[in-house]
Amino acid sequence: MVLWRLGIGVGCLLAVNACRPSSVTDNGVVGVFGELGLAAGSLSYPRGIAVEAVVIREQNRPREHKSAARSRVFVVDKSGRIQRFSADGKYETGWRMPEIEQGKPIGMAVHADGRLFVADTHYHRVVIFDRDGRQLGSFGSEGTGDGQFQLPTDVAFDAEGFIYVSEYHLNDRITKWSPDLQFVQAFGQEPIDGARLSRPCGLVVDDENTLWVADACNHRLVRFSTDGGVLAAFGEAGTGAGQMRYPYDIALAPAGELIVCEYEGARLQWFSRDGRSQRIWGRPGRAVGELFAPWGVACDPAGIVYVVDSLNNRVQMLRP
Repeated sequence: MVLWRLGIGVGCLLAVNACRPSSVTDNGVVGVFGELGLAAGSLSYPRGIAVEAVVIREQNRPREHKSAARSRVFVVDKSGRIQRFSADGKYETGWRMPEIEQGKPIGMAVHADGRLFVADTHYHRVVIFDRDGRQLGSFGSEGTGDGQFQLPTDVAFDAEGFIYVSEYHLNDRITKWSPDLQFVQAFGQEPIDGARLSRPCGLVVDDENTLWVADACNHRLVRFSTDGGVLAAFGEAGTGAGQMRYPYDIALAPAGELIVCEYEGARLQWFSRDGRSQRIWGRPGRAVGELFAPWGVACDPAGIVYVVDSLNNRVQMLRP
């Protein structure tokens, strides 16, 4: 059962199809969905998340306000299921990956045209679905050469439609693909400030059309140009402001800040693009507003942040 949970840890529970509450909790949480299980809407160790902003037309609005946005939220868990939820956490549909015996995906992204690209980690490929779960294709194969993957972790797109895929294990690199799914180049394998990429996980392309990478095992963020040049790197291991503990995912807030999900740090941290820590949210625990091994983060156009609270088997929604 999917529920709203208001208050810090406890409070009144409202059905998910109720209107979004006008107030937030003291810790910023506006909703929670998911609970441990394999039923529709339940989650079993969720690990990846992607948000699609959907433009809708409203007939009775003035011409200059004809469009509005709502979101669809896709979550993949360790059972190999992808489930689609409404912006307020209501289950809509779901499906399984075509193969799951070797392992399950850990990252995905929604293209501007609505296609869902899933980093099918243990099958060394990216699988493409429409928003209802129909498989449209795939690309990549296992290996270390051009056009091959070793354990891909995430996907991102730039403004021109090029596709970026992060991978680890024997490669620890980023590969770039054309809009028609042809291999373009690989980059990120040379040392950056003395260290090669080590398990690059989350990816996001900002509004300046540059690529940010959550370099998980180096506890830092790295910024690349879209042709693979290194532009910036910052961060170090630790629990203080500006430090990170295994950043597994990264999202771009509407105001332009970077939101980093720290798997071992059990928190989200907001950074300016020059590397200054702006704020921190979350702490280890089971209560609402607390996190246990968070794996993914996404942000919708309205500024709602969705964090995959993996070992609590839920997604928490917050308005900073």
